[in-house]
Amino acid sequence: MKEINKRPLILVTNDDGIDSLGLAAAARGALRVGDVVIAAPNVQQTAMGRAYPHREDLGIIDIVQLDIGIGHSVEAYAVHGSPGYAAAYGVAEICPKIKGRKPDITVSGINTGANCGSSITSSGTIGAALESVDMGVQALAMSLEILDYDSRMPDFSDLDFTSAEKATEYWIRYILEKGMPRDADFLNVNVPEEVVEPEDHVFTFLETHPYYKAQPIPERDWSKPYRIGFDSEFGDKDAQVGSDIHALHFLRKTSVTPITIDMTKW
Repeated sequence: MKEINKRPLILVTNDDGIDSLGLAAAARGALRVGDVVIAAPNVQQTAMGRAYPHREDLGIIDIVQLDIGIGHSVEAYAVHGSPGYAAAYGVAEICPKIKGRKPDITVSGINTGANCGSSITSSGTIGAALESVDMGVQALAMSLEILDYDSRMPDFSDLDFTSAEKATEYWIRYILEKGMPRDADFLNVNVPEEVVEPEDHVFTFLETHPYYKAQPIPERDWSKPYRIGFDSEFGDKDAQVGSDIHALHFLRKTSVTPITIDMTKW
């Protein structure tokens, strides 16, 4: 018998960890569209890309009660592993076990900080989306721009995810109702930190240089730890018109970049 009005199943994951405010915002947006399964790394995993690190606790899945701001807690799954692993377990194991099927779409995010330009190859948000696509499930990567990132890190408690949450719902509906635009495998969406409406977006291409630019390294003692500094300040000549960085940084609009998993240059 044909199922009538079956709600779409949405896997929500991220790289900022199970306790991230952005994950909660993504889940709230997704819940307005369909049934949601939350499976995310048990700890912060920023900039892990699509890594498959071998950890002693790899594959442990903790069932947790998560407060996502809807008046009651929801069951979620804290995966011991990278964002790629979280997406993989979510698609291949958790959703089939809990809901009896794979998800219709994976949402990765909402990331704390933009994922634009060539920097996306190190992004765990993008890594989880790529893993989902590789397992046959279309994906949406959502990120919220953070101005003055380094000076505010690690306390981002003042962030307002309202615009990014609305954009998450908007693009889930768009993909499920209209299909993935431009034959993409996933969408990479970056929302400005200030309030914008989901409709205030631009389809963009991936800028050919990094969004987070490494700063010169001073003379130092190699036997001691050191963190390379990055900035994301751009001049007029630093971003091509039509790129994701140009739309986000200069136009102050949501950048929507269709991405394919085929990286071949012909």
